[in-house]
Amino acid sequence: MAKRQAPSLEEIAAEVGRLFGTTELHARKWLNQRSALLEALVLVRGKANDLITELSGEKRRQFKRRATVVAMRTQVPVGSPGEMLMSRKKRRMSAATRAKMRAAAKKRWALKKRNA
Repeated sequence: MAKRQAPSLEEIAAEVGRLFGTTELHARKWLNQRSALLEALVLVRGKANDLITELSGEKRRQFKRRATVVAMRTQVPVGSPGEMLMSRKKRRMSAATRAKMRAAAKKRWALKKRNA
């Protein structure tokens, strides 16, 4: 049998380059398949979520809740807080109520002076 010659440096480099090229090609194909699969799964998940919310009636509740939140945010009182306080009606006490309060206050002060 003839002796086998050791491959030259150029042959080794060519073989390594071919292996790297093949590996890169396979990796790109797998990544493309992965991204295509991921897109398909995202699409299926989105459709499934839409169907679930449609069947459970959740969308209607979400829209209703959102509408009430928006309505509450838009109801802003007119004018400044000072103007709002000025426009309130003043409470007026009757003379009899004022006399009762005055008598009760005098009684409290008399008790306080006596105990001090």
